[in-house]
Amino acid sequence: MIQPDAAAIAPSIPRRVLVIHNPTAGRRHGRRFEDVVERLEELGCTVTCRDTGRRGDAENFARQCDRDDFDVVAAAGGDGTVNEVVNGLMAAAKPPSLAVVPLGTANVLALEIGLDPKDCEAIARTIAFGPSQIVHPAVANGRHFLLMAGAGLDAQVVAGINPALKRRTGKLAYVVESVKQAFGYDFPEIQVRANGRTYQGRMAVACKGRYYGGPFVAAPGASLDKPQLDICILPKSGMAGLMRYGLALPMNRLADLPEVEHVTARSMVILGPRGAPLQGDGDIVARLPAEISLAATTLELIIPQP
Repeated sequence: MIQPDAAAIAPSIPRRVLVIHNPTAGRRHGRRFEDVVERLEELGCTVTCRDTGRRGDAENFARQCDRDDFDVVAAAGGDGTVNEVVNGLMAAAKPPSLAVVPLGTANVLALEIGLDPKDCEAIARTIAFGPSQIVHPAVANGRHFLLMAGAGLDAQVVAGINPALKRRTGKLAYVVESVKQAFGYDFPEIQVRANGRTYQGRMAVACKGRYYGGPFVAAPGASLDKPQLDICILPKSGMAGLMRYGLALPMNRLADLPEVEHVTARSMVILGPRGAPLQGDGDIVARLPAEISLAATTLELIIPQP
């Protein structure tokens, strides 16, 4: 969980909030979204809501935001919605701060900042009065991400996921697709170039935060407020590798496996089959080869009171 800078001060008056809401991501949590909005208004916030209708809307809405009009843009949806809002804010001239109303499947950003997705009161109070923290997004082939970017089996699973099944079953859709891919994926070799060295593996994840795919710690030393990438390189392939890593991750022991390499860097290159997918924050954001680095500018993120 990241902590606010010592100089960070919570606002003395409620904020002006633009809520960018993905109705598809929030379909199973519609009451939660309504509760958060109601509580924000009760806390004295000026709240404007905009619903997305298709992919790209959240990014466009965020890009048009200006700090003169809004103090905070709250992404109400899953981590994919957050990713779109981040990309919009990074392109805005005077971007407001970012906040989150977690309505998705994994809600990794909420986990990173210590925000309970089911606690509507805490979500609203964080958006209204929480301190801001400078965070360092990264960029992959021109596309920003805030949490993680991965190549290999995880990206293949994201690329193959059935959207309708995901809407109906949530995390179960990823389990189904992982099993399906395990029997058909050939685990091609991936090269990671960072700090003047080349590493070999079958899967690589550049982490900006500690968590991966939910409440599972992949990079214990990572933090959104650190200006670095924490890179995990997994060398084993096939069903044996999938079982080994698939069992270690939920136990938060992935980092303890002796063959898993951990590298910190400010930039990296991932090489592999040309055109293979790269997932970022749970969506496909680029194709290999991929150049990944810290973004040129930072972002303000609203986090809970410590």
